[in-house]
This record gives sequence, structure tokens and C-alpha cells, in this order.
Amino acid sequence: MDALDYTTRFYAKGTEIFQEGQSGRRAFLVDEGLVELDRIVRGRRVPFVRIGAGGIFGEMAVIDGGPRTATATAIEDTKVTVISERVFKYKLKVADPFLRALIRLFVANLRNSTPDGALRPPSER
Repeated sequence: MDALDYTTRFYAKGTEIFQEGQSGRRAFLVDEGLVELDRIVRGRRVPFVRIGAGGIFGEMAVIDGGPRTATATAIEDTKVTVISERVFKYKLKVADPFLRALIRLFVANLRNSTPDGALRPPSER
């Protein structure tokens, strides 16, 4: 993996980065700025977390192939490093097997955390 495997993107304040329910083939590391994640609950957008510099988002869909669990929007001018599915999966592959299993368990637990199964991949609903 060399520097060419990573790209930098800039999102102006108010720009949607991805939408809840979409497939996801990349994760994002926030270099500068602030991103808000929200979900549609009973027909309304409900923000639940803000991610600043050093934070990562979009990883769940890359790890398990399920849909995006939230909509991500830049709430400030934001610079991110885009981590491709290839790079992300390579890093998981070379990680300690215990950590790899723990990460997959965390993702599965998060996806199963809603009573309606809204975060689960369609094949598991």
C-alpha cells in the first residue's frame, strides 16, 4: 500500500457525503472540519454524532458489506482522506486475528442494536 492508495477530498459546508441506505465501498478519515451523521427516524432526520479531525466514518459498510447506516454531511468545510475498500480490507487482513474478530463483533452488535433491524444488511432482515 503506497500513498497513491489514498485520496484527499474536500467537502464544502452543507455537502452530503453519502446517504443512509446506500452501499459503501470506502471509509473516510477526517483531516480537517466536522461531519455530522444522522438517520431518518419516523420520517425525520435525527443527528446522532459529530466527527471531527482524527475521526473515521463510513467503516461499517466497508467491513460487512451492509448498507450505510446514516447520512453523512459536512457541517463545516471539511477535508477527508478517502480509504478505499481495497486498502481497508487489506488492513483488516493483516491485523491481529483477535482484533479482526472484535471489530466484526462490534459491527454486528451495532447493526443489531435497533429493534426494527434497520441497521442490518438486507440479507439478514
